[in-house]
Amino acid sequence: MRTFHIFNINDSVLNLTRNDSYPLFHSFLKIKNLSKSDISLGINIYEQLVTSIDKNKFGKRLYNHYRESDFYTKYRNSHTYINKYRDEKSYLYVNNGFMKLKSNREYPEFFKYLKKNRNLFCIDFDNMDYFWVNEI
Repeated sequence: MRTFHIFNINDSVLNLTRNDSYPLFHSFLKIKNLSKSDISLGINIYEQLVTSIDKNKFGKRLYNHYRESDFYTKYRNSHTYINKYRDEKSYLYVNNGFMKLKSNREYPEFFKYLKKNRNLFCIDFDNMDYFWVNEI
């Protein structure tokens, strides 16, 4: 099962890193690996890179998109897509700071909806994989 962390990147940072996203990935990796004594520095850097997500508004739009699907369920800020025919189990958790997508697929169904937003940057820290969601 893969775990994708999805961040809504600030427009100015997006313009700087659109063609070369390694520095952005490296910044998130450094933030993730900071010690507890440096956490305030990490928060400051994170707030410069990321724009917050209105989880209620986003959740409503996501629900409206998938509500007709028999494979989709929602509970609070947790969205689930389980399709036995495609052998897919995907769980999307929406927070104000980022989204976390756990899936047994390389290309989960939720990416089809998330591709609409050009500011979403996805990182799989376990596999050291990163990409712009709208480019997949």
